Amino acid sequence: MAKINSQAKGKRAEREVAKLINKYLGTNVRRTPQSGGLSIKGDIIDIDPNSAAFNYHFEVKDQKKLMIPKWWEQIEADCPPGKTPINVFKMNGQFYATLEFKDWLDLLVQIKELEETRTGLEEEVEDLTHKLSQ
Repeated sequence: MAKINSQAKGKRAEREVAKLINKYLGTNVRRTPQSGGLSIKGDIIDIDPNSAAFNYHFEVKDQKKLMIPKWWEQIEADCPPGKTPINVFKMNGQFYATLEFKDWLDLLVQIKELEETRTGLEEEVEDLTHKLSQ
């Protein structure tokens, strides 16, 4: 059996995750040069401050053994202030993401607020349309 080049495997996973983020969010994230080996930490970087992915710090793992507590030590140590850490890992051919529970709740609050704003705007449009039709 051929030996798996773990560095190549990691780079491949990082490129796959970047491609998925770009596909779903319409962003232009890239694998970090030398994957965090420079002063830029994290495996994936987005330099566009208007991007949906900009405020996140991504670490990507493609290892047979799940070591989430150990991975979180690295993520927390490397995560810049103001960024939300996300651990993306591959298991059984699928990518999964872990983040702190509070960060997940913050995302749900943002979704709720956006839905409430949309509902309010829809009601305003309906009222204005009704007024204009009179």
